[in-house]
Amino acid sequence: MKDFDETLLIKKIEGTTTLLEEELIKAWLLESEENLRTYTRIKALWNAGNIAGYAENDEVNKSVRKINNRIDKLQAGQKRIRAIRMLKYAAALAVLIGLGAVIREISGNIQPKMISVENGINQGVKYVELPDGTKAWLNLGATLSYPVKFSKNERIVDIQGEVFLSVAKNRDQKFLAETPAFTVEVTGTSFNVNTSASGKVEVVLVEGAVNLLDKNGKEAGKLIPGQMASANPGGGNIVISKVNTRHYTAWQEGLIIMEKAGIDEIIKKIEEVYGVEIIWDTTGVHKNSSRYNFVFKKSQSFDTVFEMLRFIAPIKDMQIKKKAVEKKSK
Repeated sequence: MKDFDETLLIKKIEGTTTLLEEELIKAWLLESEENLRTYTRIKALWNAGNIAGYAENDEVNKSVRKINNRIDKLQAGQKRIRAIRMLKYAAALAVLIGLGAVIREISGNIQPKMISVENGINQGVKYVELPDGTKAWLNLGATLSYPVKFSKNERIVDIQGEVFLSVAKNRDQKFLAETPAFTVEVTGTSFNVNTSASGKVEVVLVEGAVNLLDKNGKEAGKLIPGQMASANPGGGNIVISKVNTRHYTAWQEGLIIMEKAGIDEIIKKIEEVYGVEIIWDTTGVHKNSSRYNFVFKKSQSFDTVFEMLRFIAPIKDMQIKKKAVEKKSK
């Protein structure tokens, strides 16, 4: 279609077109796939309301300057179409039929700035508050990643290790916690996520309600308070069971609560907390079916906890070897 007014595309995105203009746009879109792709890219950029919040890097700045120069050359002597203004840049993104490559160039550079909070394995519980007011507690060795600015419709975070979240309520902006096994979808609730629980991913719901989504974004289950969902990393069947949430959230207070645990489980947890290796004879543990309730505080000395272990453990000889721990850079 010759002499098509590209400014109509912006009017369509804004929802201000007349019936006649809608017919003209429809006919133009049906002319070719390239027209449709161009419109789709323009609409995607227009709807990215967080461009200004994310355009804080040199690459975007360079791209904008480059695009402006190309626009000036392409539109010399022609009518300028309406452009998108960004808060910190006196720059315009052109909306022209032949500028598909230009749009791809800047859209490829505009990426959400991410914050990644790590908690070293030899530190205490780390607290952080997210941009929306959500509160998060990171256990030893955990990592929480989230954007500097959440999008208008959703809040997405990525979790590695064990993190407790108290999500700020906002029914218009769903909260998605991504794990290696599934995604937890909430609007406002409190839950514990552990991606390194004996080789599985575990989510324990304290209050509220959550949906569990598979890797395709389809609902795979729901939790009510007092329930735990567990699954293997990479997806698969999700097992939902009833639990005592206190046992899974006490770590926020520095408590380790183990209920009906085997000696090998208790030793493994002590090794993890204190960064030691306990060398012991495991041949008899398989014959011992006894289960124990074992509680200790991380603030207690290793010697005290070790004596507690020796009191219950049917093991005569145990040796302690200090592990070489490499500190993570902040």
